[in-house]
Amino acid sequence: MNVIRNVPGLWTSAFHWLGYMFFISILPKRLKAWQTWLVSAAFLALQTALYIAFIADRSGIYFNVTNTLFALWTLIPFVLFCEIGVADAVYYCARAFILSAFGVSIAWQFYALYVSPLPLMGGFFGECAFMIFTAAAVFSAAFLAERGHIREDAEMRIKPSTAITTVLSAVSIYILSSLSYFSSDAPFTSNSVPEIFALRSLVYFGGTAMLFALHFQLCDNYSRQERNALQNVLNTQYANFRANQESVSIVNQKYHDLKHQITLLRSNIGDDKKLEYLDEVEREIGAFEAQNKTGNEVLDTILTGKSLYCHEHGITLTCVADGKLLDFLSVMDMSAIFGNALDNAIESAEKITDPAKRLIHVTVSRQKGFASVIVRNRYGEEPRFSGGMPVTSKGDRENHGYGVRSIVATAEKYGGTATVGVKDGWFSLNVLLPIK
Repeated sequence: MNVIRNVPGLWTSAFHWLGYMFFISILPKRLKAWQTWLVSAAFLALQTALYIAFIADRSGIYFNVTNTLFALWTLIPFVLFCEIGVADAVYYCARAFILSAFGVSIAWQFYALYVSPLPLMGGFFGECAFMIFTAAAVFSAAFLAERGHIREDAEMRIKPSTAITTVLSAVSIYILSSLSYFSSDAPFTSNSVPEIFALRSLVYFGGTAMLFALHFQLCDNYSRQERNALQNVLNTQYANFRANQESVSIVNQKYHDLKHQITLLRSNIGDDKKLEYLDEVEREIGAFEAQNKTGNEVLDTILTGKSLYCHEHGITLTCVADGKLLDFLSVMDMSAIFGNALDNAIESAEKITDPAKRLIHVTVSRQKGFASVIVRNRYGEEPRFSGGMPVTSKGDRENHGYGVRSIVATAEKYGGTATVGVKDGWFSLNVLLPIK
């Protein structure tokens, strides 16, 4: 019974370190990669020393209390290394604890019962070789299971209720796996060494599978919610385009008529000052008209609508665009890219108090075989990023922040890319689309 209870502290600590580092590696991080691994190595050394000194080779209530404290210890790296909330940290810590417990349990079961009697495997080096091999197998299998949901891991936020449910599940799994150490007469227990090993590993395996299944369901729900949100964004931008299309057409017609009226007035005015005034009005009209004649009717409509809004709110919007390069885009996709990009730029510019810095610039040009779309705007408050995407400044993050994601999804639909970044006080959205 003693050999079962006392898995070497070195391996218990090492497997739990691998467990939380496995999940930390796929979550958004606060530190650079080398800083994360350097500090985590110090964590491994410290927690191994503490585990061997205070937890290994103990039993009963003392062992369970100190092991619970050890589980809380493994929460610290998630909070320290990862740019996630408390609920997320608790959730992934619980998953890491059960996955690690399964790994060290199955590894020590096979080593103690079946591998250690083999020639050359009973010593320290044989033990190390087998435990390292098993750890590699367990965490490689975990990665294969998790790899299809790494994007969701980086973006999805865990609700407190989900974190609490996961912790309660982990506690139940731990208690059920340890019943044989308290009493061999209780249900789901045994007094046979091989059976106790097998029961413990089986419970941990079932618990690991259950928590993975729960996580995959959460990821699927998140992906479905994201798809619905992106579709709503597309529909909203398209609806805005259709609503503006008629208004912009009327405005353009009025501008066209006004030009003719100015020409007529010019022929009947002899006052130089009045003529100068008419010249100024005509230049303003000409600049507006030239700015929104890109060669693509959809783009012209979007730019005109946004230009009118910018003019009304003291924002300078300039554009140098060859709209014909984007003729292969559908109306909805054009609305998704430029509607969302300009809406985000306008929202950022409106927060700037200095009128001279309320600037937005749009460029559409050819770069070899690609159409390059660049939307740049000045910003007041430094944008924050998570997973390469800007974090919405709105309080309701579950229902906002999909504008840039919609642009990225639209670009990928055409085999292109969309990236964002900041430099010298400018926020830039860069979209590259293969020209069809």
